[in-house]
Amino acid sequence: MTARRITSLEDPAFGALFTGIERSWFRLETLQRYDVGYEREEYEAFVRGGPVDLAPGPWQEMTRAHVAAGRTLARVHVLTEPLTVYARYELATAYQRNSAAGEDIRIIAVPEGAPWPRGVPHLDYWLFDEQDVWLMAYDADGRFLFTEQHNEDLSKAITYRDAAMSQSAPLAGYAPANRRAA
Repeated sequence: MTARRITSLEDPAFGALFTGIERSWFRLETLQRYDVGYEREEYEAFVRGGPVDLAPGPWQEMTRAHVAAGRTLARVHVLTEPLTVYARYELATAYQRNSAAGEDIRIIAVPEGAPWPRGVPHLDYWLFDEQDVWLMAYDADGRFLFTEQHNEDLSKAITYRDAAMSQSAPLAGYAPANRRAA
């Protein structure tokens, strides 16, 4: 069987993965920096010390609608400390907006020199309705390359999700041990 592949975050097929859920989504994030076009302007303003706009947008509207319909939306980001500038940006912007919209944002903090969380891979993926697994591929600089459906990895994705969720803390309770950026 040939895996389905999506090569653009603007592809309507990618958006349909999120709008079409019936019960849940889960996201595991392990990179310390992502470089996606739709964030670039806001990220550069953040780096310059500009104001952070926390006004909700279309993503948060969709998130609110899913939560109101009783769907479970969660993500875990494994963050190494000291935090990268990008991680500080993400914590201050998208995670605040998404959390306010109802997504359960969770963090696994890995202090400098500490081991990676047990049972959690160095892998980014989305799990939709506990039946569709989409592995995310990025280059060394965090630029999106493609996402590919790998439902043959469903049991692994669920096991990884459970390991990540059990070791994570809610965003609201996360205070970086070392606030300086790497």
